[in-house]
Amino acid sequence: MSVTSKCFAGGIGCGIAGFLTNPADVIKVRNQQFTDAKYHSFRTTSTTIFKEEGIRGFYKGAAASVLRECTYSSLRMGLYEPIKSQYAIFFHDDGNSPIVKWFSAFTSGAIGSAIFNPIDVVKVRFQSQLPNAPPPYSSLFNAFHTIYKEKGLQGLYIGTSATVTRAAFLTSAQLGSYDVIKNNIFVQMFGFDKEANTTHFSASIIASVITTTAANPADVVKTRVMNDPHATIGGPSKHLMHILKMNGVSGFMKGWTASYLRIGPHTVLISRSKFSTVNVRGQSVLVPVASFCTLFLQPFDIVGARIEYLWCSRLPKCKLSKAGSWKGIEGTGIGLGWDGMGQWDGSQG
Repeated sequence: MSVTSKCFAGGIGCGIAGFLTNPADVIKVRNQQFTDAKYHSFRTTSTTIFKEEGIRGFYKGAAASVLRECTYSSLRMGLYEPIKSQYAIFFHDDGNSPIVKWFSAFTSGAIGSAIFNPIDVVKVRFQSQLPNAPPPYSSLFNAFHTIYKEKGLQGLYIGTSATVTRAAFLTSAQLGSYDVIKNNIFVQMFGFDKEANTTHFSASIIASVITTTAANPADVVKTRVMNDPHATIGGPSKHLMHILKMNGVSGFMKGWTASYLRIGPHTVLISRSKFSTVNVRGQSVLVPVASFCTLFLQPFDIVGARIEYLWCSRLPKCKLSKAGSWKGIEGTGIGLGWDGMGQWDGSQG
């Protein structure tokens, strides 16, 4: 499979996973950013968001989250195998060494996050918006324009070192550990069926625990830095020392539960975002597995959209079209809606 195909497959799978797990991402960011009792734990944070902001509070920054996954994650997923091949040549290895796998994932994650850091900045700021505060930006693209106008490229790439560190550890733990656990341990050592769903699922769940733990410290620092546009505290190293001083070592594990509830399903889905071969008129055609997942879930989308329509019609800030279509919620960046005929219209809010 070509690098482009791998990037495309990874981007689709990660984009879907990013949207579905956005609520956990919002909870995680609030846990990491705020220290008051309302956002102290996963339970109190989720309860507070639901009471004060409703369902829409869990989908703040959803557009930025999906865009980030379709770009950054497509690159880190797509580059993993090519980089592993190059490392295998360099280290005179057959590609099965755990060290080669971890180094390959570490490198692909660092490259992807470094390039697409601006999207991460916007996502974090949308997700950090409290219910009584005005939206940080009017739209996703207004956010990029405003940050660039006020701070230039430096503003868009704030916290890059923390982002790269997090992504490198996350990707090496997610892809590298999954590969090692599944192939080196389950298949080679215990003789598990490589293609069995139980093998894939078990490897994903275990890899998710490793991933969350390895990436969480850098994730906390990254969230704090990106929400400090005027460098009130300073750069990543200053924030790291501030967290250590104020919260101790446990401060670096803030948001762990929410992060795991996001990374767990995310890992399960993206590691299955391969291309399946389908025979069409005698020709083998590559189709992303994630697309089949989307089609399979379409009936649930329709039911969910109708419930959202009834809920949204009672809120003053919702924008409804003349046909009764949910066009989005102001300030959230959510723009997928029901067009009155049981279809998602894909409009921008």
